[in-house]
Amino acid sequence: MIFNHTRGMRLTLGCLVAAVVLSLNVPLSHGGKVIDRIRFNGELVLGTPGDFPPFSVTSTQGELIGFDISLARELARKMEVNLRIKRFPFSELIEELLKGNVDLIMTGMSITPRRNMEIAFVGPYGTSGQTFFGREEITETLSDPLDLNQDGLKIGVLKNTTADKTVRTLFPKVVPVYSESLDQAMIMLLEGKIDGLISDYPFCKVAQFRYKDEGLRVFEKILTFEQLGIGVPPDDFLFVNLLQNYINNMAGSGAIQTMQEYWFKNSGWIKQLPDLRILKNF
Repeated sequence: MIFNHTRGMRLTLGCLVAAVVLSLNVPLSHGGKVIDRIRFNGELVLGTPGDFPPFSVTSTQGELIGFDISLARELARKMEVNLRIKRFPFSELIEELLKGNVDLIMTGMSITPRRNMEIAFVGPYGTSGQTFFGREEITETLSDPLDLNQDGLKIGVLKNTTADKTVRTLFPKVVPVYSESLDQAMIMLLEGKIDGLISDYPFCKVAQFRYKDEGLRVFEKILTFEQLGIGVPPDDFLFVNLLQNYINNMAGSGAIQTMQEYWFKNSGWIKQLPDLRILKNF
């Protein structure tokens, strides 16, 4: 009788607790810290440099546009939260992600073992590779990528990127000229301070169209093969699972292919981009 009475009391208390929880609309289960933060704030925070077309770039109106931006906006819409975008230099993205200042990073970032030791990657959601973009008189003389290994050739590159590794590994004779951003590298190239730069093929093709009258050309042979991923904190399985399911659904429905057609094969949107030489002193 004592056991039954105690059990009855426990059941009654359990019902009361459940009723209180339901009345307060408190979720009975929780995600990881990223999911909880997104729920609490009602927003998804994306980190990106905003200088890497066609993935993310700033238009003449000051708006961030690009393939990655479109993918993130659609993700936020499906999650029923707002999208907030924070701009950071490429070299600071992983640090800001680990600090919790952004929920995910997207900027056509290559999945590498070194990066994957610090953060998790969702994807791949695309592939890319490095190539050379520079003065036409140089690209016209190239028949093999190793022809770039020339004494005194000045090549712009972002430090600690896959492009940086490509330059140091394949072209030990060249002079690497490091910059804080690809915008800075492009300005140096347009002003004749460097002979070319090495970056992802899509970026180089956009730059060629953007400055088609400047005597600059893409070397059409790809130097590397790289898979692109969404960078996320390593300690929220539910968020990783959500993103992977999102990418799978977007790929299976053809939505990613539609976005790729627009941002990678259509040049109309490039008219929205400013001339970097005008902005260099701002």
